[in-house]
Amino acid sequence: MAIHQDLVPSAARVRVVVADALGLQRVLTMLTGRNHAFTRLEAEEANGGRWTVTVHLTASSHEMELVTLRLDRLPSVLTVDVTSPGQLAATA
Repeated sequence: MAIHQDLVPSAARVRVVVADALGLQRVLTMLTGRNHAFTRLEAEEANGGRWTVTVHLTASSHEMELVTLRLDRLPSVLTVDVTSPGQLAATA
């Protein structure tokens, strides 16, 4: 039985820049409310009250696409960058 590649979970790093602390809270609420499996969570304040959130998620490529789309729709999210497993291995 063949497994469709879009359904195979893999790790990816998602980096989100938000406008303020309320945006940080919204990102965390969205991720935890949908029971996304993450292995690392990092948040740091950037210049001008902005926050950078980095999350290592374990998800299929389809789920990762949905996460990215949902994050982009949050009003306080400024940017969303996803690093795929191949890119993570190349930088390690």
